[in-house]
Amino acid sequence: MAPNSDIATRALVVTLKSPLVGRSTTEIAELTGLSRRTVNQIYARAVARGFDPDVRPVIIRNEYLSDAARSGRPPKQRDEEPVDGVNKVRCDRLGGNKEP
Repeated sequence: MAPNSDIATRALVVTLKSPLVGRSTTEIAELTGLSRRTVNQIYARAVARGFDPDVRPVIIRNEYLSDAARSGRPPKQRDEEPVDGVNKVRCDRLGGNKEP
């Protein structure tokens, strides 16, 4: 998805593309500033996550529009200060004290 497609923009895309409103992909792309491909991806992803465009009243839930989990390395968690590094700096390579 585009980096500027927040959840409100995605909700607008899904609403406008649903059969209730029936706007074309090109019209939605012009209104929102997203590419046609992104508009189609947002709508397809919402349908795959459970959005039913034929149900009345139209129900759009956050689960249909929220960001997917990102892959990659999780952020580092630091509970304590690294004390071991400080001790290594105070000792020479043979374990002797470096302080004068």
